[in-house]
Amino acid sequence: SVPKPANLLRKAVICGEPTTTVAKAAQAMKKANTGSVFVGSADKPLGIFTERDIARRVVAEGVDPKTTAVSEVMTKKLVTVESHEPLEKIFQCLAEGHFRHVPITEGGKVVGIVSLSDLAKILKELYQDDQFLKSFCDTLEPPKA
Repeated sequence: SVPKPANLLRKAVICGEPTTTVAKAAQAMKKANTGSVFVGSADKPLGIFTERDIARRVVAEGVDPKTTAVSEVMTKKLVTVESHEPLEKIFQCLAEGHFRHVPITEGGKVVGIVSLSDLAKILKELYQDDQFLKSFCDTLEPPKA
């Protein structure tokens, strides 16, 4: 059977108030070792603030992280996957939306998040456990000179 996204949830989501500064949000993300924070509550998120938002909307634009609220630079349109949907839906969202994080929802409420690094860890485990896949990947490697 195909694994469901709910089985891959990384950890509890981090939420912050819309008025939280970019600097405070970045500190919270560092402390929690995560690349994103939901703005608002998990029940009713207003958006998501990610490391990519920091790079593109704060640093690249010369915005002051100490005085700018996350609500001003967050990604407002959340693209989510319901927890009952197949894993392929997550891959589709990541690829088509060029995202690094996909919120997982149940009835509109955010219950977790899956990131590219979460999926990389899963693929690494599959690669290590699956001898056929390992031998197949090894044949794809160019011969060493």
